[in-house]
Amino acid sequence: MTQFFDDDVIDVRLEDDRVEQYYWGEPAEPGDLDPDDDQRREVTVLNRFGGAPIKGFVKKATTFRNTPILRLSMVDVQQGDGLILETPSGKVVFIDGGDNKLFARRVAKAFPGTSEDQPLIVDAIVITHGDADHFDGLNELRKAETDAPSADKKIFVAPKRVYHNGIVKRPSKIAGTDDTRKATEMFGATIDHDGLCYVVDLVEDIRDVAQGERNGPFNAWAKTLTAWDERVRRVNDGKPIELRRIDHTSTDAFDFLNDGAAPGQEVTVEVLGPTVEEVDGTPALRFLTEPAEGVDLRPGFDDVGSGGAKSVAHTINGHSINFRLIYGNVRFLFTGDMNHEAMRRLRTANDDPDLQAEILKAPHHGSADYDPEFLMEVAPVVSIISSGDESRAKEYIHPRASLMASLGKCSREGPSIIFCTELAAFFAYKGPSTTVSGSKTFEGFERLNFGIIHIRTDGRRVLAFTHSGKRGMNEAYRFTVSEDGRIEFEPEAVKRSAPKKANSPVR
Repeated sequence: MTQFFDDDVIDVRLEDDRVEQYYWGEPAEPGDLDPDDDQRREVTVLNRFGGAPIKGFVKKATTFRNTPILRLSMVDVQQGDGLILETPSGKVVFIDGGDNKLFARRVAKAFPGTSEDQPLIVDAIVITHGDADHFDGLNELRKAETDAPSADKKIFVAPKRVYHNGIVKRPSKIAGTDDTRKATEMFGATIDHDGLCYVVDLVEDIRDVAQGERNGPFNAWAKTLTAWDERVRRVNDGKPIELRRIDHTSTDAFDFLNDGAAPGQEVTVEVLGPTVEEVDGTPALRFLTEPAEGVDLRPGFDDVGSGGAKSVAHTINGHSINFRLIYGNVRFLFTGDMNHEAMRRLRTANDDPDLQAEILKAPHHGSADYDPEFLMEVAPVVSIISSGDESRAKEYIHPRASLMASLGKCSREGPSIIFCTELAAFFAYKGPSTTVSGSKTFEGFERLNFGIIHIRTDGRRVLAFTHSGKRGMNEAYRFTVSEDGRIEFEPEAVKRSAPKKANSPVR
């Protein structure tokens, strides 16, 4: 009978005497006690999505549970966002995907054994907004089908749904000319209304925008969607990928998460943004502006002011899809690249949304453009930040020191946790190195550990952990959330070390 590990960190001694580490919620079949050593038990660790099971031994004291849990992984994609959500009922959701191969590599490792005939069914891909560092890496999933250097790095996916905010970025130059587009031309048609500018060229299917009117990453994404469509139809009863623009009015967008969910496994999602307005009968998103220089970011300072200039970056970031996911007593808030203006607008909305959450995906990689009052309303216990070095061109000093300090100050009373993918990564110095071509020498470093951040919960208990450059070492925290939101930390996570080696082989 399939069960699940119920300790936090579990060492499994394999047939060849290697020790592999597994974590709370991994599916496994406990076996008999070892007749040669009654302090250890046989176990078969299962792969949830294909691939051969792993046989080994665990300590006798290792505990198991009968029900699955919710799992969230923030992948270290360097500059960008890429998260994998897995619900207790087996639904898989990607939230963004970075702009390089790192997200595809993690997906291939987490879901081994896929093929053209048996792809990973992704129930939804949520692209929070149209900046390349949030979705261009999804194109690498398709490239990995043929270009991956080894079989374990290949990944085949079939996304049933793709959600986005409806904004498609245009090329910076007008086709056939050397003329640079104005800021208000970068998203298609706009309307001026009551002294404000609104984007009204919002689409459901990005492929409805002419190829010459899409920038490079969007054109690559359009090709990926077309390439995947036949596969999706084959595994989805002939239905194509559902391409959908969502906003704060999309109350049914995530209903699919509860299809087939057992009692107690239901997940609730509240889409909070982007905040769409109706202008002349047309759905519209307000064009946001540069904040005034020297804006005071102390809590209580609400008059954000404006530098006056309409901003392409602030508009597409501020209108990120943001939503709150609730499982049992535990709440997650996903913010994309929201900025100060967007957070303030959401916080002061007429319907006075409830923003409190135990787990906060910190906005915009830890940018300094944030609203402290928003963070205070969230009052997170765990804040997770996606940030990392990639290149000089993509260096924005993330996360900012002011944001890190504010997260600590605004966190829930009692212990609080702030994880950052960049800080959780580990590099080892390798000494003087030479490029493959031999044309350049440099000081070499090897990346021994990627800064992935894991959150797991059964709706009451929460485990938050990362890995280390030292094999078998983790930074892990365990706490419970009561129905009224009270937090109680355990002194430490429960780790079952590896059972001693025995002479008898695994049967």
